[in-house]
Order: sequence, then structure tokens, then C-alpha cells
Amino acid sequence: MKKVIWSAAVILAALAGWAVWHGQQFNAERILAQSKLSGRAFQGKVQDVSALDGTVSAYLMEEHSVPMAAVAFGFDKAGRAYEPKEGVALMVESVLLDGAGAYSRPALRELMKEKGIKLVASAGVDRFTFTFVFIKEFEKEALEVLRAVLYAPQLAEEDLALARQQLAMLKKRQAEKPQYHLGELVKREFYGAHPYGKPEIPDDAVLQKVTAADIRAYLKGFMARDVLSIGIAGDMDKAETEAFLAQAFAGLAVNSAAADLPAFNPDFTAEKAVTGLPHSAQSYVVLAGAGVKRLDNDFYPLYIADYILGGSGLASRLNQAVREKEGLTYGIYSGFSNSDAVDLWQVYFSATPEKADKAMEIAAKVYADFYENGVTAEELAQAKNGLLNAFNLRFASLLNIALMLEQMQEQRLGRDFLETRQSKVAAVTLEAVNEAVRRRMPKALNAKGGVRAFAAMPDLPEGI
Repeated sequence: MKKVIWSAAVILAALAGWAVWHGQQFNAERILAQSKLSGRAFQGKVQDVSALDGTVSAYLMEEHSVPMAAVAFGFDKAGRAYEPKEGVALMVESVLLDGAGAYSRPALRELMKEKGIKLVASAGVDRFTFTFVFIKEFEKEALEVLRAVLYAPQLAEEDLALARQQLAMLKKRQAEKPQYHLGELVKREFYGAHPYGKPEIPDDAVLQKVTAADIRAYLKGFMARDVLSIGIAGDMDKAETEAFLAQAFAGLAVNSAAADLPAFNPDFTAEKAVTGLPHSAQSYVVLAGAGVKRLDNDFYPLYIADYILGGSGLASRLNQAVREKEGLTYGIYSGFSNSDAVDLWQVYFSATPEKADKAMEIAAKVYADFYENGVTAEELAQAKNGLLNAFNLRFASLLNIALMLEQMQEQRLGRDFLETRQSKVAAVTLEAVNEAVRRRMPKALNAKGGVRAFAAMPDLPEGI
């Protein structure tokens, strides 16, 4: 990695901390725009490294200025939507580090603390992911921990019981948050019987049925080499990485037992759903329409268009109209999201019930102008500048880089993504943006226009 990029990223992180400490607003994009990083393409070299007869591969970026390594790895088709028994993936996340191999829970955590080893497991909807950071001096111990967790978790009954109790408490706390009710409403009304419609945390009765045998079967069947993506950044060369991959992942099955998800055909024509919300004085609204796949030819034009509309924070059209001019919300945002079963474009905001109607009305007008008249050349230039400059902030830590490399591999973006991404953004034309919006985005912010609305509201008369 080029030293200038690494050093600038560290300085920016330090400045951010200073600004927060002193109560000042930190504008990273402005600093970048005035720095040597402005508009630069990333110069770090990404290597494709494989092991175990090519059944395991990783994207590697060497950075030898710090004696540490960060590894991000994840398994496709291993998330909560794919689990063979409801609650298994979440229980795996909760108990995997509660004792493994010869180490009890206290002993394992003490070893990780003493040697500076950080390992985090996370059960997403589609994928099960890990982040793993270690000091190079203690790589042997770190590998021992990783192998023990992946291949020899103890899964003591008392640890399973504690995990169930903690999840029950978490679900109770979540039920006090309005965003939780909005999410559950979307699952019921939008996803229905599809696996995406399952609650994030199952009821205790469901979790009680998850056994140690279920967890072991899940680990053996769903964490496999053919669905594994890996990103590594830090003080490791190619030969060391090959050895690491062989030692870390040799115990995985070659092929996953996961089946594809059922087909899902989203209905964007239904009217909005509203529910009582006793825990907040705010109404929370999410609008959902059809999105775009990451490798679609229209991705970058639509990505830039959305950035202008609602994805660029307070400078976006939606925030300027609904928040800055009218003061109807603390923020309104839009963005694309991708999952195995559906690609979505969403708008999200909250407002007091008496202001929600007006906020929605103004947002609809802003969107109508955006769809019918398009974006301007000035907006396009500003959006490109922001997206080009902000991209460099992603290299502020080894773990951030490892996560990006893992996503590059998982999403099939190519080993040269860091070199080509900036030029792809810069090459997008005004005509391409406006033409893609009219062809691919909803015609209006309502059901007839191809957007479905969901709202979680206080116990007040209905209407948003």
C-alpha cells in the first residue's frame, strides 16, 4: 500500500476523534477534497492467493508497516434465511466463543485478551461472517483459537442456556424500539411466509429446541469452502498467506449443504401498512421499490442518482427539502440494498405524526421532479467529487481493507476493483444517469408508481 494513502487515512481518523472531542463538526469529505487524496485512484496491489488445491482463495493486500493482520471471511447461503432449523444461526453466533477445544469460556477469552486476538462472528440474513485480527507475533496462538472455534466448540448446555436468556432479554429490549416494530411489520406484510419474513430473534420456545447437535450439524454442513470468501490485509506476504489459509480452513467441508432460497416476487403495488406504536412519539416510515443488482450495467448511474436524491446525507435533495427547509424530520435517506432473494431501493424517515403527512407529501414532490426532470450537470459533478473523495476513507484501518477485499471476492467485483472503481464513477455521464432513472426507478413514491410504504406509528389516528 502506498504510504501516503495509509498515513493520510490515519491522520483523518485522528482528526475525526479530535473534532468529536472538541465538539466540532468533522467534514471528512471537505478535508479530502483539499488534500492530495482528492480524486485519486487507490494504488494498493491486490493479490489472489489460493491454497488446499485451489478450493480456498483470498484477496490479499500486504501492508508491512504495522505488525498485524486482519482477516474478514464469510460463508454464502449460511445466514438466518438458510438455516435448516429456525434459530440455529443466531445460536451459533451467540455461543461459538463460549469455550472451544481445550479452553473454557474464561480461558479462551483470557488467551485472546492476553495475545491481542479479536474474533467476532455474525449471523446475517444471507451470510455468516467473521472478522479476525491478530498481532503477527502471536499468529500461532491466533490460528489455534480460530481452529478451536470453527472445529471444536464446546457447546456446553449451561452456555446454550445463557445464550437463550440473553437473546430473550435482547428481544424484549428491542421491542421497546420503534424501528423494531417497523422491521417486524415489513417482515409480516412484505416477506410473509418467505424465509426473509422470519423474526430476527425467534421466541424462546423456538430457541429451546436448538441443540448442540443442531449447531454442530450446521457448522459442518453450511461452513464450506465452495461458499467461502476471504479478504486479508496486513503484515503477511503471499507465501505466509498460503500457509495461513491451509492451516485455518483445511477442516472445512469442500461443498456446502445449503439449498437455494424459495423464489420471492415482491409486491410493490399494495397500499401502505400502519400499526400502533406505544413506545415512541415518532412515526417511522420506510418506502420500498425495486432495486438494481450490483453487477448490473446501470448500477453506477443509479448509484450516483440515488446519492443526489437521498444518499449523500444532509446535502441530498430530500434532506434539503424535508429537513433543512421545512424542519419536518431529523433526516430522510435513500439507498439501494442487495440480498440473495431481492434487490431493493428504499427511502427511510421519521417524523412526529402531525408532520409525517407533510413530510411524505414534500418527499413525493421532490421525487417527482427528480424522476421527470432528472439531475443537473452541477449535481452530477458534485456527486462524483463526493463519491471519489470519500472512497479513500475506506482505507483507514486494516480491518476495513480486509472487509472490502472480502466483499470484492464475494460480490465478484474482480481483483482490480480498487484500481477501476474511481474511473467507473468518473465515466458516468449525465445522459446515462437520467436515462437509467426513467427506465429503472419507480415512477412515483406511491403504490401505483411502484413503491410500497410501511409505517410504525404511535397510538394516534392513522395517516402518514
